[in-house]
Amino acid sequence: MKRKIGRQIQAAFSVVETVIAIGIVSFSVLATIGLLSIGGDTAKRAKDESAAARLAENEFEHLRSLTSASFSSYYPSYSPKYYDSNFTEVANATNAIYQLNIAFTAAPTGTADLVANAEVRCPAQAAAANQNVYLFTTLMNIPSP
Repeated sequence: MKRKIGRQIQAAFSVVETVIAIGIVSFSVLATIGLLSIGGDTAKRAKDESAAARLAENEFEHLRSLTSASFSSYYPSYSPKYYDSNFTEVANATNAIYQLNIAFTAAPTGTADLVANAEVRCPAQAAAANQNVYLFTTLMNIPSP
């Protein structure tokens, strides 16, 4: 808007234009902050899912490497394992971030001996309704003696 003062023309913004500009900037800033929080949540979920996959795969490989005598201590009942943020196994759930449990079932005929279903829960000490649960499955053979 231009305003004429005497013989000079002076450029200026009206109050309405200024309020609209502040509103547009405020809306943009709030939308950006909202996207940042969603991005942070997504990054945390991706980190937890990646860690869960790593823990399950490591345990599957550990079970595959056992002899038949050692394997019998894990099959048919598998005791839950607990891990801290460094993926180090801890004795109980008090200091744990992740809980790993594996259940074994019979595999379809002609495929393998067992189906191993791993369940990784995060955070381990939270109530079940507040945990993220990641499921992984693999076929396994019982080691021959």
